[in-house]
Amino acid sequence: MKNFHLDLIRVTEAGAISAAEWVGRGEKEAADKAATEAMRERLNTIDFFAEIAIGEGKKDHSFGLFAGELVGLGATAHRNAGAAPIPELVGGESGNQPKPQGPTYSIALDPIEGTTPTAKGGYEAMSVIALANHGSFFTTEHFYMNKLAVGPLAIKLDPLMPDLRRSVEENIAWVAGALGKSINHLTACVLDRPRHTGLVNRLRAMGCRIKFIADCDVTACIATCVKNSGIDIYMGAGGAPEAVIAAAAMRCMKGKFQAQLVNADCTPIDDRIFEMKDLAAGDVMFAATGITDGQLLRGVRFTDTGPVTHSIAMRSESRTIRKITTEHGN
Repeated sequence: MKNFHLDLIRVTEAGAISAAEWVGRGEKEAADKAATEAMRERLNTIDFFAEIAIGEGKKDHSFGLFAGELVGLGATAHRNAGAAPIPELVGGESGNQPKPQGPTYSIALDPIEGTTPTAKGGYEAMSVIALANHGSFFTTEHFYMNKLAVGPLAIKLDPLMPDLRRSVEENIAWVAGALGKSINHLTACVLDRPRHTGLVNRLRAMGCRIKFIADCDVTACIATCVKNSGIDIYMGAGGAPEAVIAAAAMRCMKGKFQAQLVNADCTPIDDRIFEMKDLAAGDVMFAATGITDGQLLRGVRFTDTGPVTHSIAMRSESRTIRKITTEHGN
């Protein structure tokens, strides 16, 4: 797959700068709209033909970049030629007509991973995107997935552990042992939601430390792979689209991520456990730019000479991780 690292960073930079204009102003929808429109505009300058597989949720009444939207110069040419919708192109055309070409790549993105911290001037908000060959990202109509994420050190002794098929107690004990920590010094990160009351009670009964977060579980999953982040394991149910984005990032960072489809009350929908490659297959690229300050990235700074952004770009095939600070002109 062609390397689109710099192109993807420019997309997340555009989203982050536009969102950062709204930090602390209490206008979640305005921030989301600004970031979404900026990312779409930048995506449509890239020399590829891509389809949004994981985008903004229609249930959130957002401003576009929904699943199925086509982006890139190839998509623009396709629309300008008055071509048929992509679903009608399967199998090509008969006769001497050239076979129409569909998207080459799939995109999973979130213009603002953390709309609440953006609106309130909080921490850990980022603009994120992942790219893979077309059809590589898992999609579902379900809203929630139960998730488990750990960094590479936690799976060094046995890549099969920890595992969502095991109990909370088994997984915590395993990770503590793998990291050489007592359970009392292990930190599990959990979204602060009523649905996690049972999980929290079990963690506390073991003496495990808990870091509660209000949003940004993609960032929390990635943090398990970052040295001295203060997060050893991420557990609990969150958004299904975010699970796919997290899986793409975790593949690049050699961590472990699993997910299971669940209802809003955390009860499993079925027995399937999805591994990282089930959610984000093949060669995957990931990029993120900080909107507000976080463990992984600093937020956007506005200076006399223009915005300053802090970004990260990663690729699963090469395990390349680039950290980029960019000074943008006025």
